[in-house]
Amino acid sequence: QDLERKHEQQRKIQAEIKQINDENQRLKEEQLQREKMADQRVLEYQRQKMAREAEFEAEQERIRREKEMETARLRALQERAQDYQAEKDALRAKRSQEAAEREWRRKEKEAALKKAETDAMLKQSRLEQIAAREHSVAVQVQQDRDDFERILRAQREQMEKEKAEEAQRAALQLAHANEVRRQMREHQQQLVQERVAAFEEGRRLREEARQRSERLAELKRQKMQELRATGIPEKYCAQVERKALSKA
Repeated sequence: QDLERKHEQQRKIQAEIKQINDENQRLKEEQLQREKMADQRVLEYQRQKMAREAEFEAEQERIRREKEMETARLRALQERAQDYQAEKDALRAKRSQEAAEREWRRKEKEAALKKAETDAMLKQSRLEQIAAREHSVAVQVQQDRDDFERILRAQREQMEKEKAEEAQRAALQLAHANEVRRQMREHQQQLVQERVAAFEEGRRLREEARQRSERLAELKRQKMQELRATGIPEKYCAQVERKALSKA
């Protein structure tokens, strides 16, 4: 009977140890899942951030192209008007040209001021959005860390009460340390991959910038051909081309 009681006690102890191990494994899996979800949220935030920046740059490029086309058209119209006026009255043409240039400079200044104000507002709004998302992510990460630490404290307190399980506790601590080191290695590998991805993205953006520059150069050449095809004297076409090159 004593031997049977000892066997029963051993079975109970083994059952309790198995239950504790199962609970520890469940807590570890839940923590891994929370960390995975946090990493996914960070990656999604970075992806959305890059998409917004690309969209903003594309919109700015479109506005700049439209502005250049409108400026070239206005200049061509002004020069044709100045030529016509010069044939009638040189003095009146000069005064008209000066007035047109002053008006153009005024409009350019107003447009530049308006663009600067718009850029500042967009930048401030983007910074506020980034700060809000970073704060939200930080709060969630801190909450997950607090939950994990609370669970870990409870686990340690429970394990400290059971002196007979010192060896098991040491094994669990060693396994936890190995898991932390593994996570650190994975995190370092992820950082390396992110740096490689950032380098590739930078190279792609430089290639896109070069292609845009080539397209703009081709567009300017076509516009000059169209301008010459209208019959405008070559000296005015040359002036327009020099101004376009100087602005570029």
